[in-house]
Amino acid sequence: MIPPISVSAGTFRYTLEALVVRSEDLRRTVALLDEAASEIGAPGRLQFDPERVALWHELNRVARDIADVRDDIDGVISTIDPGEASRSRIATGAPWPLLRPLSQWVVEHTPAQPVPPRFEPMMVTKRVAAVPAPRTLVDRSMRIPTGDDQVRIDRFDSDDGLRFEVYIAGTDFSAGPENPWWAGSNADFLRTGQARSLSATETALREAGVTHETPLVITGHSQGGLIGVALASSGRFTVDAVFTIGTPVGVVADPHGVPTVHVAHPEDPVPALGGTVHNANGTTWLVHPEPRVLGADAHRAENYRSSTAAVVQLGDPALQSLESRIHATTVGTATWFRATTSG
Repeated sequence: MIPPISVSAGTFRYTLEALVVRSEDLRRTVALLDEAASEIGAPGRLQFDPERVALWHELNRVARDIADVRDDIDGVISTIDPGEASRSRIATGAPWPLLRPLSQWVVEHTPAQPVPPRFEPMMVTKRVAAVPAPRTLVDRSMRIPTGDDQVRIDRFDSDDGLRFEVYIAGTDFSAGPENPWWAGSNADFLRTGQARSLSATETALREAGVTHETPLVITGHSQGGLIGVALASSGRFTVDAVFTIGTPVGVVADPHGVPTVHVAHPEDPVPALGGTVHNANGTTWLVHPEPRVLGADAHRAENYRSSTAAVVQLGDPALQSLESRIHATTVGTATWFRATTSG
């Protein structure tokens, strides 16, 4: 049994969050033990090997003990907040892996949009001079376009040369295939690792003056994060860092040798659509959104801003070192781009 705990008003939410996450950790541990026992085999097939039979029984005993502890934790969760026990199953992302087969079905049944031999045309919609350089993940997350524009590029001139930061919007779920940022581009990424939104972003970068040698930092939400990871992996640009929020990062492998930071809400089903992160050499932060939201609301870029702030407030030395390394020391010019329909 877990001993009684005292929860003050200041630590109530933190304690509850910690218990919910620990419960999910224990659930996964039990699943792994069950899988190991299954690999060893049932006792009826192990009579010839007493040691394997003993190991099978021991694995099952440990799994039962851990399951009992998890039940105790769930009881404490229910005591703190009666509705939390069931809600936490969603909040920790427990049902979201079931979405991976759904995403595969979508890939198989969504008509492919061919990636054009030339890049998608991009239109400059706005340009603002004298913008400060972003310092933290919070600054970058707030610059991701959320309206009709899909790409923002900040250019910084310094004694060390040009530096660029690009911020890429997520999927426009209301758009049709005439828009490169429509939902079908996610399926194209799953299917081929390419998409029209990727070629459109590359067009914007070229038009902004980004070359193969120019240092570039990429920040993207949802599909924008996929684009960022794909650009960093392509070798066509000198990418100093990639930041993604709410992105199904398992769709495209993390780039080798490029610092990569992912932020995801356990309540957000979209990151689960990507499945397991491949070549996961980056850092993934799982943060519960405040205020509490689930599903589609948990995926909104606006609701990730407080979560990026929570990550920054932790004062992680590795993240602070990265942000200091890539910080431009001058003011720059910001340019917004919107994809236009090609002929």
